[in-house]
Amino acid sequence: MIPFGYRRIRNFRRVREIIHVFRKYGFLYLFRRSHFPEQLTIPFFRKKTAKRTPQENLRLAFEELGTTFIKLGQILSTRLDLLPEEYCRELRKLQDQTSPVSFLEVKEVVERELKKPLGEIFLEFDSAPLASASIAQVHRAVLKDGNKVAVKVQKPGVEEKVISDLEILFYLASLGDRITSFAPLTFSEMVAEFQKSLMKEIDFLYEAVNARRFRENFSDFKGVYIPRVFDEYTTTRVLTLELIEGSNLSQMAEKDEIQVDGPFLARRGAEAVLKMIFEDGFFHADPHPGNIMIREGSGELVFLDFGIVGTVDERTRENMVRMLIAVLRKDTERVVDILEEEFLLSPIKSPLALRVDLHEILERYVTANLKEMNISSLVNDFFYLLRKHDLRFPPHLSSLMRALMVVEGTGMMLDPHFTVVPYLEKSLERALSQRFRWERISEKFGDYLFDWQKLLANFPDKTQELLEEAAKGKIRFQMESEDLRSLNRRLNRVSNRLSLSVILGSLLIGSSLIYVSSPRPGAIGILGILGFGIAAVLGIFLVIEMLRSR
Repeated sequence: MIPFGYRRIRNFRRVREIIHVFRKYGFLYLFRRSHFPEQLTIPFFRKKTAKRTPQENLRLAFEELGTTFIKLGQILSTRLDLLPEEYCRELRKLQDQTSPVSFLEVKEVVERELKKPLGEIFLEFDSAPLASASIAQVHRAVLKDGNKVAVKVQKPGVEEKVISDLEILFYLASLGDRITSFAPLTFSEMVAEFQKSLMKEIDFLYEAVNARRFRENFSDFKGVYIPRVFDEYTTTRVLTLELIEGSNLSQMAEKDEIQVDGPFLARRGAEAVLKMIFEDGFFHADPHPGNIMIREGSGELVFLDFGIVGTVDERTRENMVRMLIAVLRKDTERVVDILEEEFLLSPIKSPLALRVDLHEILERYVTANLKEMNISSLVNDFFYLLRKHDLRFPPHLSSLMRALMVVEGTGMMLDPHFTVVPYLEKSLERALSQRFRWERISEKFGDYLFDWQKLLANFPDKTQELLEEAAKGKIRFQMESEDLRSLNRRLNRVSNRLSLSVILGSLLIGSSLIYVSSPRPGAIGILGILGFGIAAVLGIFLVIEMLRSR
């Protein structure tokens, strides 16, 4: 029996479906050591499954399980710090194109959200969608004032299904954490990160805020256009954006119809994303060709789909600039120091081994001619290095690195000889020069003066307090160390086992003496048998505890 509480018992059928799909595609081992009913974890084999690669089977399993798992796969495809490149590459193929719901259902959602009949808001509203994905579908419409818009409508029941699947994922993750480890993150931490991303994606107000911010950031940037958001017709389930007439870059590439100035657009796209990262600190986390259009008439690049974005604070941007400059200079010692001090969320077990591996990578990729450098291969090897050394990298920085890879791939679609590195170098130089502008230095200097003034003003009072506490003998020094705490926990575990072993041995010896000394079966003999029983239970408990801690 699956140990679901009353609140989760409604998910039993979905749990059974998930297990069925995963075993169908050869991932039965994920459940064999859990306490699921035996009939759910009996393997059955298919020839097709055995012929496919594990990463292909994982993608097919996610596709069959629907909305939540498709989104999970798409988010995992951006996490090169967690999965090898071949898995990320395969998961990027996940198709988020599903059959549309009926127009009556769409009409009901729009009218309920906007609190008006459809005819009072729109002059026209196409019943056939422009596109349909697992979470929403998009319809062409015309507002009463004549503005042409694209209306993104969330499909009915999506939020409830996502929440239900997240409950199951959290439960399965907690089981996975007990059975095995997945360095550098626990399964529960992975699901928690996924939950944050997915809940933002199904809240269209969040996407509207992102779109407005991008539009403001690129108001003076030539060659890039961001659609306008119509706030009065936007809610958590309905998003109304300016309709862009033009061609989708991925569709143009599929039909081999790219008849534009490819090198110019590739350069403009790279400059736009680098501006997002190093100047604005707010970037599109998935700028793949499907999310970019070429505007009809002007030929401008139009970014779409602002549900997944990344943010980088000023200090992180400065440290990223320092690290990337050190990478281009092949300064491995500085790269490792910056990684350890500013970015890594887990300690480096062997700095020397990491330095040696990193030096080998930089020697391979960082050449004298930066136009020959491939950022995608460099980033892939960098994340392989992190996984090899069990190092944890912040998720938003993983998205940043992946965005650079996607920009280079999109640029190569427009210009086969394109590489993002020369533009990255110029962007780093510009960011560095901005850091040393007189206005910036004077601003920082003013902050430092304020901090020192505050410190000097408080110094006499704090010194007086310290001397008074010292005179009264009340000063205490406290030292904490994670290594000492870990050692203390291990010693406690060992001492507990030792105590249990002594008690177990005493029970066995005492019970044996009582049973042997009893002339005939009776109360004293039963006491001896009872002692054997207690000793057996304690012995089993001790063996289980030792096996669990292996």
